Amino acid sequence: MEEQKNFRYIEWKSPEEMHYSAQQWSSILAFIKDEHLFFEDMLREYTLPIIESNLVSEVNSLIDRLKKSNEEMESLTRKVTQHQNGLDILVDGKDQPEEEKKYKEEHRQIMREMNSFSDTYKELKKDIFEKISGALKNQKQKRLLK
Repeated sequence: MEEQKNFRYIEWKSPEEMHYSAQQWSSILAFIKDEHLFFEDMLREYTLPIIESNLVSEVNSLIDRLKKSNEEMESLTRKVTQHQNGLDILVDGKDQPEEEKKYKEEHRQIMREMNSFSDTYKELKKDIFEKISGALKNQKQKRLLK
């Protein structure tokens, strides 16, 4: 049912609305790119508390997930840019129903990918903050006990 709802939603979206969506996606992905750098720095910065808290293997898993997330973000960025560049198919004044349908289907697919990526990325962020804050709390407790 949701699949059909999404399709109808794209069917009536104007080229301007699709352009706006693509701009939003680009902005979100650029922000995530900066966040990835922040998380990489944070994981490097707190190496000692991570080691002291015996969280190395768990944090290595987070680093792997962060690398995978970065690859997905780069792939999505390329797709969104390419999609934005193809918008003229809808506004060029030519009647090209097959190409227009293909463009709208591509828009719908990217929307699904963005939603999925966003959900996965939120979970990764939560996990990173939980591990780092746990390591810092553990380090603070060790200092208080001395």
